[in-house]
Amino acid sequence: MHKLNLKTASEPFANSWQKNKRRFDQPSSKILQFISICLGLLLATLSLGSAAQERYPSRTVRIIVPWGPGTPPDVAARVVASKLPELLKQPVIVENRPGASGTIGLAEVARSPADGYTIGALHYSTAAIASLYPQFKVDLVKDMKGVGQMEWGHNILVVSPSLGVKTVAELIEYVKRNPSTFASAGVGTPAHLSGVMFQRATNTEATHIPYNQFGQAVLDVSTGRVTYMVLAAPAAVPQILGGKLLALAVTGPTRNSNVRDIPTVSELKLASMQSRTWSGLVVRSDTPKEVIDRLSRDIASVMAMPEVRESLAKQQIEIPMETTEQFRDLIRKDVEFGANFVRVNGIKLD
Repeated sequence: MHKLNLKTASEPFANSWQKNKRRFDQPSSKILQFISICLGLLLATLSLGSAAQERYPSRTVRIIVPWGPGTPPDVAARVVASKLPELLKQPVIVENRPGASGTIGLAEVARSPADGYTIGALHYSTAAIASLYPQFKVDLVKDMKGVGQMEWGHNILVVSPSLGVKTVAELIEYVKRNPSTFASAGVGTPAHLSGVMFQRATNTEATHIPYNQFGQAVLDVSTGRVTYMVLAAPAAVPQILGGKLLALAVTGPTRNSNVRDIPTVSELKLASMQSRTWSGLVVRSDTPKEVIDRLSRDIASVMAMPEVRESLAKQQIEIPMETTEQFRDLIRKDVEFGANFVRVNGIKLD
């Protein structure tokens, strides 16, 4: 029988294995090139996806105004929205969502994604009376972040020219001698809060009459059906200049440039009645910091534009000089003030 030499027989297989092993141990340059290209494409795709997620804004931004058209926060928001697209490079639209002293619109902002595409217009009166609405679960200090103040405002104490009073002192005497009323556009509005301030500052009593129709409130004051009203300057000045209303005092820290002969409440020793309204823009506080910073920077740039300042001034709106941080502090202070004011004065929703 022929013997098989295993050593000799296995040599071809051993040589073949060694050759293949070297091929597995040392991939060809083409394989390495292919792997390198695949990895490069994968990294590029991931990088592009990440960049797409981070880029803001990439679509339309909306500003929700929780008040009706023509109100100071609406006017200011529309002026800002007309210029903001120049910086954001995207359309900016304004949507009115009035109701419940601004809480309905702000609740919608709170429900929207925290991505910077939904901005809310916050007004002083909403901050001041948010505690009146137990169903409003938004904490304006913790849940919202200010990105820019748009305006300062003040009110003017007005009566009918036919009422027979020409000064605040005469109005005080009239109210003390006669059953009196004061008008507002609703519970918790600046006119309501200022009317209560007037009573506390002068130790007088008058019945509050809230109106659903703002125009009707102004008409009833001008005809003498209602004794007085503390009316926002943008609405009051045209009526005063037209002779339909008589101005007695300005609630702001300085006189109104359009009715310079009307004293401030501080000049009349009624400093506790001094007040200023304001409005500004807010987003959800959990919005990415880089988005908040971008919006704050661009809104500040818009507010510094000469054409924006001129447009707001024509609307009887005072231009804010405060920083974004000061605006956030203003929100905090007025939320605290409002909650205390509502509690101390027993203000309740009907």
